[in-house]
Amino acid sequence: MFESMEQQIVHACGHEQVHVIYGFDSQVARKARWLRTTKCRACFVADKKAEQTKAAARDDATIAHLDRPQLNGSERQVSWAETIRVSRLAALMALPHTSADADCGICLGIDDAKWWIDHRDLSHAEFLAQATRHLQIAGMPASGQHSEAA
Repeated sequence: MFESMEQQIVHACGHEQVHVIYGFDSQVARKARWLRTTKCRACFVADKKAEQTKAAARDDATIAHLDRPQLNGSERQVSWAETIRVSRLAALMALPHTSADADCGICLGIDDAKWWIDHRDLSHAEFLAQATRHLQIAGMPASGQHSEAA
């Protein structure tokens, strides 16, 4: 019989949480057994945030030697774009190639927070191509430094 069943589950972290489990009796029992082996939602979220904080600190240390210009945009855009920029620059530094500093220089020429957000899902190669294109349209050399004409 298909039904929904509310169950109080004691998770692997020791916390109790109420779950509404849908399905046939065997599915409900299997899901309840599995839930007992996992962390509760609060512990899962806390672990995820700690992981993200640790990764952000590691990425920030990787690119600490770079002079990052202030991003332009709303407060929320700048906060989100800075996270994206730090992650992207650290990833570029970690790539096994010799032009990491040049690639980062291209990226550092872009100070528009919206641009970073809009291009966050591109591959590294496509990201660099878009960054170069953006700088050329803005009249800036690909090195990320402002040209004398600008």
